[in-house]
Amino acid sequence: MARSSGGRHTPGELPGAGTRTEPLEGQTVQVGLFRAKPEPADEVAALRAALAKARNPNCVPNLRRRLLLGQLLCKDEDWPAAEQHYADLIPALTDVFGPRGPNTLAAWANLALCQTAQGRPAEAIPVLARTAELFAETWGARQAATFKTQLFLAEAYGVAARYEDALAVLDAHVDYCAAELGPAHSRTKAGRRQKITALRALARYEAAEELLSDEDALCETDEDRDAVRGLRLVVQAETGDPEAAIASLRELFEKGPLLRACLATVLLKAGQAAEAADLLRELLGGLRGRRALVLRSVLARACVESGNLDEAERSARTVLAAGAWPAGHPTVLGLRATLARAAAQRGDRSGAAEELESVVAGLSAVFGEAHPRTVRAARWLEEC
Repeated sequence: MARSSGGRHTPGELPGAGTRTEPLEGQTVQVGLFRAKPEPADEVAALRAALAKARNPNCVPNLRRRLLLGQLLCKDEDWPAAEQHYADLIPALTDVFGPRGPNTLAAWANLALCQTAQGRPAEAIPVLARTAELFAETWGARQAATFKTQLFLAEAYGVAARYEDALAVLDAHVDYCAAELGPAHSRTKAGRRQKITALRALARYEAAEELLSDEDALCETDEDRDAVRGLRLVVQAETGDPEAAIASLRELFEKGPLLRACLATVLLKAGQAAEAADLLRELLGGLRGRRALVLRSVLARACVESGNLDEAERSARTVLAAGAWPAGHPTVLGLRATLARAAAQRGDRSGAAEELESVVAGLSAVFGEAHPRTVRAARWLEEC
């Protein structure tokens, strides 16, 4: 098991591992993978100032402040600072609450989340797998933190381009939620919705469409239903004629950002790259984090296909510079393909061909030669 950079403890190092460790009365702090309410912009600075004056940073009130600070750093997506914060905090939490304390385990999960967000899922995966086990063993299967840590693990597998593993975790998570909470529970439905991403990545469109066809098993709100209908149209476009999905998606267009992203995806597939790019620029105005990076990578492709080479190159390089995925991830390979296609349009066809050969090899390693993304990249190579 990987160690934190700031302490000697890991989730795998459990003195008395066969016993259940209970938090001491009066010394518990709120388990916080995330807090729901937005915080004032200056709260991070205020907490840091208070902690800087503290005589004992490891007393329970100050541990509470340090946990809150970590949550805020994650919400602000200041991943390097959050990672270092949790690495420094975990030894103190372990000493005060024990290695199985809920706050200790939550800190491990958040540390791994920071690593995933910075494109280092190989470090996060073993930590999350062990932390999820310990939450379930020690604090019970119904703990919200148990469910969240399982989803963090699935996300880490996705960032590692280990889509089969991500799908296996999500399958187990949905079964777990259905057994513990019931098939109609919100967590069960949310888990089913998350499976769609992994199924689409693996080009298992028939399975994705089957899942999307049962709205009652996926949806709680009208917004959920609109999103599911939009994704179903995208999957139908991926397996058939994208033109046929455009009119229906335009009807859903005003019902939220996800529907606009669905329309942009189908427009791009239908060869209407300029309109797709316009939609994506509008969407990016209010987004940040990994979601924004994903959309910007699609924007880069839309720009290269509509002849806007400067913006295509700028967008692709911006996403690559963020370091949100490892080198062999399909998103990174797709961005490299976009830059190569731009280079080919600028006249460097031999350099572009060499780069696209590497991209095709990388996609083949992840997906196999018959996957649509590999086939598409091979076609771009032929065009060089």
